[in-house]
Amino acid sequence: ASGAVHGAIQTGALTTTFTASQGLLLMMPNMFKIAGELTPTVFHVSARSVACQALSIFGDHSDVMAVRSTGFALLASNSIQEVMDLGLIAHAATLESRVPFINFFDGFRTSNELNKIEQLGTDDIRAMIDDDMVMAHRERAMNPDKPVLRGTAQNPDVFFQARETVNPYYLATPSIVQKTMDKFAKIVGREYHLFDYVGAPDAERVIVLMGSGAETAHETVEYLVACGEKVGVLKVRLYRPFSIEHLVDALPETTKIITALDR
Repeated sequence: ASGAVHGAIQTGALTTTFTASQGLLLMMPNMFKIAGELTPTVFHVSARSVACQALSIFGDHSDVMAVRSTGFALLASNSIQEVMDLGLIAHAATLESRVPFINFFDGFRTSNELNKIEQLGTDDIRAMIDDDMVMAHRERAMNPDKPVLRGTAQNPDVFFQARETVNPYYLATPSIVQKTMDKFAKIVGREYHLFDYVGAPDAERVIVLMGSGAETAHETVEYLVACGEKVGVLKVRLYRPFSIEHLVDALPETTKIITALDR
């Protein structure tokens, strides 16, 4: 599937796919190519346990963590509503940044949940996707009228320099994602940030996590704050590229203890 995605992107098509667990791991060779060539796409991943001694259809982040080195940006959705919202944000951001995205959410817990959401309409989607960005993507496509050489073999001196040239794109990605989130808020009305903080403004203890567990922590924090506790929760949206600057800005200045929860 990832090979088909890679080929379709190279022809200038707007391409996406959906996968999980071992299915995602089998895509890794092509993911390195897709990211290395700075080609925009979005993989939607219901993050699931990687089969080891047995298969498990339940959610954890072991598959997503295994592909951190591929060069894909990682965007975490905590609920069904966010799966749709951040999915559109990812599609818009990848076109501008040229960095491919994974929009991931907890397998089974979120992917199989039945709930009511506010559905995005065609007008919302058209407003979010910049036609100029789409045309720029198509201009970069393989075309016999504009021949280019791709997929070459390079010696270490050239290969290393070529790898370094992508750094500015990744450094710009967090700001592009936040700008896209701000645009989404103006169009749709739902607001997101790279890191969303919930809790006491003078919190001393803060939990940092992503995925469906963040919503449980959110409810718990609201109860504890009402009881007088100085606590909070920081929801991670953009996990890769990770922006330390945005993380620090989102934390209350009074924070003394940070607990990071992994899944």
